[in-house]
Amino acid sequence: MKRRNQVFASIIAIIFIGIGTFFVTDDQTKGPSEDTKRTAVELERVVDGDTIIMREEGERKRMRLLLVDTPESNTQKTGKAQPFGKEAKEFLTEYLKGKELSIVYDPNHDAVDQYNRVLAYLYADDELVEEVLVREGLARVGYFNGKELYYDIINQAEKEAKADRKNIWSIKDYVGKKGFNEIKQESYTSY
Repeated sequence: MKRRNQVFASIIAIIFIGIGTFFVTDDQTKGPSEDTKRTAVELERVVDGDTIIMREEGERKRMRLLLVDTPESNTQKTGKAQPFGKEAKEFLTEYLKGKELSIVYDPNHDAVDQYNRVLAYLYADDELVEEVLVREGLARVGYFNGKELYYDIINQAEKEAKADRKNIWSIKDYVGKKGFNEIKQESYTSY
């Protein structure tokens, strides 16, 4: 009888260890979005492929999408629209239509930049917009320290877009470490 109780106790212990391992493993595979607070926002307008005007708790704010950089769609900074700049803006405008938007601030990154723009991740329904833009080849990973919540996810999306030579990655030497290199329209060289 004593032996049977020991066997039974051992089986129960093994079951609890197995369940505990499952929950520990399960928690480690969850994305950061499940552990972060999302704040609902309303879109006022898309400024550029990586910048929007939104309302957070009724307050109008300019927001730069965290960790991404898209080519310029207007002529203010560069004198002319950069290749894929207009496409990035148009894609973002259409992608956000009719979706519930929310933002996530990253505790490992500044919440506001030197231009007083909010720096946060943008969600459209349950999709991380930065990841979508990068995966589509309309943005590059930029302005990061490597410790951000979604750095690995967005960086992986960039590797895939680059390997597939999607959009910005289709022009040889166009994407630089600090932005986009000047390319003459008539001399686009594909890979």
